Amino acid sequence: MTEIDYITTDNQIRGELLECRRLFTRAVTDISAYDTWEKIVQDYPGFQRELFKTHKVALKILVDRILELEGLLSETTGAAHPRSPDARTLKLHFWKRVLESSYNAFVWIYVGMDRSNAARVFKGAKHGDLADQNVASVLHYANEVNEDPNRLAIPLDFCSFAPISDVLQITYSETENVRRTEFYEIKSGKVNHEMVQAIDAGTLDAYVKFFDTYGERGIKQMERYFRQLSIFHKSHKLINARPGIYENPESGREPIIVLPNEAKVVHFHEKIIELLERAERGEFAVDVIDNCLVVGAFNGDAKNTQLLGEYDLRLYIYNGFLNPAAFLNREPYPDDIAKVLWDIGLTDWIEGVSSVVLEPILLRKFPDRHVVDLLLGKKRLRFFFSPESFVALCNHTGLKAEVTTTKQANRLRSSGPKKGLAQFDGRFVRLFLGDAVGTLGDGLLHEMLFNWVRPASIIEQMKQHKLTPLS
Repeated sequence: MTEIDYITTDNQIRGELLECRRLFTRAVTDISAYDTWEKIVQDYPGFQRELFKTHKVALKILVDRILELEGLLSETTGAAHPRSPDARTLKLHFWKRVLESSYNAFVWIYVGMDRSNAARVFKGAKHGDLADQNVASVLHYANEVNEDPNRLAIPLDFCSFAPISDVLQITYSETENVRRTEFYEIKSGKVNHEMVQAIDAGTLDAYVKFFDTYGERGIKQMERYFRQLSIFHKSHKLINARPGIYENPESGREPIIVLPNEAKVVHFHEKIIELLERAERGEFAVDVIDNCLVVGAFNGDAKNTQLLGEYDLRLYIYNGFLNPAAFLNREPYPDDIAKVLWDIGLTDWIEGVSSVVLEPILLRKFPDRHVVDLLLGKKRLRFFFSPESFVALCNHTGLKAEVTTTKQANRLRSSGPKKGLAQFDGRFVRLFLGDAVGTLGDGLLHEMLFNWVRPASIIEQMKQHKLTPLS
């Protein structure tokens, strides 16, 4: 691809993301027949068919572009994951990742716009490329299903994480006026076909015949199948689960406790919009949320502007959080202030595309221009989270919390793997929830950084856990 090709593709992707956002959020209600709730209720079957129709258009846009980008990656590098990719290859990977993250919107829409439910549709990080998956058979199945105006089949391999099944399928029944959501695994090839036949037969002779025919390969194939099936059933039970204790899909880990929670989730979307618009005007665009989360906005397409914006952010953090006493006493900055500032750890919002809890920005109540600018890096948001200030806010509002010492953190690590826990320079935030002690996890931290949930709102949710016993 030439430089002009890349600019053209960037503009095309921008337009496609905006079109998908329109299709997801307002295409149907822009139609005069469905522009009020009363009209929707009056012709709900027609509304549902129109909804599926528009989502099928969005599906095709994203699937086609993701496949095209994967093909370009293969042509450009000879392998989709080169050891030393050049800038253009990295750009292709970035576009593909953004589109896959946008594709996750289908999961959010059809499992209930809940980050816990959406996360349960995925079993972990995505490995390999679509060419390595059963994508051709899955697409063939989905295309056939999508000929039916009352059904929508969503191939899940185009999401940004490894799914628990191949297809998420939604069926609307006009006679019952209900919508059913189901997951399907698509198996192709002679070995898979005979394996399923043996399992369906359920007899010792059927299993022996299969293993005699395929030997070690057949044994591993069936082991993998039952392992995937086990993960699927455990994960599926957690989607829209009622309060209770559930088996963890990740074998050997602690059980998952689903607690009741009626706390209202409060976001700071308006503050993000305000900061982005300040950055557009070249103004100071840094603020603090609930005295513990600092956010800075700046334009990402001009290097000098970006550096100045980042300098403002880092200096604000240094003066307000890392050395406030010196700032108040008007003490001079240390000689190595430049190094001190650039050593401050920041989180870029775009890193959220790698978080399983990221609510797709295409679905958020947010100005269109900011949506695509953030997704494509034209505007940048960076965050600084102060664990000490967060703990102070917890304690002030009635939730006992502490930041562990390094020694305490090392002791906690020695008790076993700590996957999914938020770490701050090797330390953890401990939360005392009634008789139980918990640790702040990545999921809640990512809610603040990437989904823009106010820290005070997160604390209220945790207080609900503390005050509502599990029966």
